[in-house]
Amino acid sequence: MKSTLFNPIKGLTLFGLLLFASCEKEESLPSNQVNETEETAQEVDLTTTMEDIDEVTLSSFQRNGFANRSLLTMEEDLCEKVKIEWFPGVKKMIIDFGQGCTSPRGVTRKGKIIVTYTGRYWSPGSVITSTFENFYIDDRKIEGVRVITNQGFNENDKFFTFKIVMEGGKITWPDGTFRTVESRHVKRIFLPNGDRGVIYKIAGSSKGVNRNGNDYLVEITAPLLFSERCIRSGIRIPSAGVMVIRVRSKDEIKIDFGTDACDRIVTITRGGETKTVTLPVRL
Repeated sequence: MKSTLFNPIKGLTLFGLLLFASCEKEESLPSNQVNETEETAQEVDLTTTMEDIDEVTLSSFQRNGFANRSLLTMEEDLCEKVKIEWFPGVKKMIIDFGQGCTSPRGVTRKGKIIVTYTGRYWSPGSVITSTFENFYIDDRKIEGVRVITNQGFNENDKFFTFKIVMEGGKITWPDGTFRTVESRHVKRIFLPNGDRGVIYKIAGSSKGVNRNGNDYLVEITAPLLFSERCIRSGIRIPSAGVMVIRVRSKDEIKIDFGTDACDRIVTITRGGETKTVTLPVRL
């Protein structure tokens, strides 16, 4: 009968190999990987989606003559089938896109946005709260509570300031993956000046969980600029500004949107390496 003895050296070697393989497998898990281009596209998609919701809300106020037309009238992008129900007695509005319709600029929306308000959109002190009922933008489901507070008008530089808070925010893509968001932003809307149309400048930060299940934090380090002329041409991403994304313990991702050009080109810097990419129109 052959006797088998345990060899401690071989045992330690085998243990080390198994441990190495386990760590290597863990590091290869999708949840631990950070693709800077994908992360950038997700965040930009979320940012522009929230801006779209704000524009829809403002356009709906304008249709009902409740947005101080003498101050500023924005060009709307609502489809013909949208139904806007107005309940002035309880200061409520329901924007209903039904089973879905596509706007002149090619944005497909369905479901409802429920809006409550304390005053007119452009009136200092007004608080406008939006919630969602089976609401989708281009097949992405939107959830959460968005609160916009008008903090007044700057007479010298001709802009309105709005504080914007998003609680319980969530955007779900058709494949079931989602990105959550809690945000605190300040938006300045500048009145048209000469040939220049309306522009928005947004500052602040947000946090949540990305589509890979990782915690993230976003800080806008140079105000994001949205230009009406770019939006009209179909470019809905910021045309200038810088944001920094931090995902878990990975290197920070810096996104530079350039200097006021109407394009989808951004410069991404991570870990000392920089690359220029063109973001997709849809994720």
